[in-house]
Amino acid sequence: MVQRFSRSLRFRFLAALGGVLLLALISLAALSKWVIFPALHKEERAVVIQELAQIERSLNISQQELLAQARDWSIWDDTYEFIQGNYPGYTDTNFSQQMFEEMRYQLMAFFNAEGDVHFLAGLNPATGQYHTCYTAERECRWMSGLIRTMQSSIKEDPEQGKSRLYAGTTPLMVASNPIVRTDESGPPQGWLFKVRPMDDAWLTIIEDYTGLPTTLSMVEGGINNDTAVTISGNTIQAQRYLTTYPHNEQLALGTQLNRTSYLASLETFRYVLLWTACLMLLVIGLVLLLLEHIILKPLRTLTQFTQQASVDLKGSSNLLGRGDEIGVLARAFQEQFKHQQQLNAELIELSTHDPLTGLPNRRLFDQRLREVVNISLNTGQPLSVMMIDIDHFKLFNDHYGHPEGDICLQRVAQTMHDVATAHGFFIARTGGEEFSAMLPANTATQAMEKSQSLSDAIDQLKHPHQMSPVASYVTVSIGISQLDIGGVMTPSGLMTAADQALYAAKAAGRHCAKVYTPSLANATISSHSAPS
Repeated sequence: MVQRFSRSLRFRFLAALGGVLLLALISLAALSKWVIFPALHKEERAVVIQELAQIERSLNISQQELLAQARDWSIWDDTYEFIQGNYPGYTDTNFSQQMFEEMRYQLMAFFNAEGDVHFLAGLNPATGQYHTCYTAERECRWMSGLIRTMQSSIKEDPEQGKSRLYAGTTPLMVASNPIVRTDESGPPQGWLFKVRPMDDAWLTIIEDYTGLPTTLSMVEGGINNDTAVTISGNTIQAQRYLTTYPHNEQLALGTQLNRTSYLASLETFRYVLLWTACLMLLVIGLVLLLLEHIILKPLRTLTQFTQQASVDLKGSSNLLGRGDEIGVLARAFQEQFKHQQQLNAELIELSTHDPLTGLPNRRLFDQRLREVVNISLNTGQPLSVMMIDIDHFKLFNDHYGHPEGDICLQRVAQTMHDVATAHGFFIARTGGEEFSAMLPANTATQAMEKSQSLSDAIDQLKHPHQMSPVASYVTVSIGISQLDIGGVMTPSGLMTAADQALYAAKAAGRHCAKVYTPSLANATISSHSAPS
């Protein structure tokens, strides 16, 4: 009887199931100890590191903001004249203790082209008093250490244009930039440094912005870019070591999180594991019996449906018509698939068009240009391009503000689009105030005619531009080049030639169009260094 029972399928199944259950319990215990709990601990570390990364991003944003302010001051004709000694009223007009307090500056330092001090202004961190000096002496003696460090930085890298963290009892955020004209022409005439203390007030701002406790301290030792995570009782701390200038110290940026919630979740998870093991013993048999009928078979049908969905969503109408969870999942998958197709179409649109003006962007323009150049070279048809630049657009932004500048760009872009549609050519926004157009089957002469229509249409807008030396309204300058003129046979060569022609139009007084000729190729030309 016993032997016959031991040979029965039921006994063999129960024996196999018992072995599987025992192995599952052992595996569950091992998995919990060596995989799940370490994974949870790793996730906890990842969370605190992620929070620290958020604080570091806020620091980087603060650095970029200070650098942008330094650039605004240094790329300014008033500062350019001041550093040359031609603007005696510059300091009275632009500097005050109130300005330093509101902008949270500690020091602004101007250096001439030889790297010597030209002017200093700042708030003494020890007394809070405001001082202006022409040397780091007497009441400005507290600035001397910083001035020497800045002068060393200038000798190491005269280009500047950067934001650094300076070591000190109170760490400092320092941004610097060469002093040039507003249009960035000519050599630099000196350097401007702006200093912002990373003190308790700065930490309070960061904490309010991120909602996270933040610490900042100086650490001696070699360069260490790792993130250190330490756990102490109910608290987990993370520190990121940032390089300072000079490189003999590091700045430790840190935050901490309370582990009470994590520890409670961990304890709950242990109970869940225990109850899971008990429930496995009670329900595994029933699960195995129902698995095939309720789950595996419908899942196989759903798998077939998902494989067919990418080709024909209508081919699984029976599955879509089910009233149970599998039917709900199938319909949800169908909706998700349609939504994904829509998102893909939107992503393609976003990647190839400028969000402000709605025109094609540089990426799409370059792609189309390569295609059209190949067609023109194979067929022998002419091909011309135009490079269009709004005259003195930086002066427009400085006077009217960037929101008005965006409106101006939108109006000009819409006008250009209308003209391009009417005359059958392709136009794109390829830079800040720069637009490019390609005119297949058009010679440079024909392109010149259409550029006149483009310029006239923009003139008719009469969009006010009081700061423009050219006209009282917004105007454009246009450079034109044609494929195979002067040996121009590539897309990049074609655009370079148009760029040179645009520079020639600017040199001719702007508000005009010029066609590229080989004689322009010998000139040292770059529209990016030319005045806007």
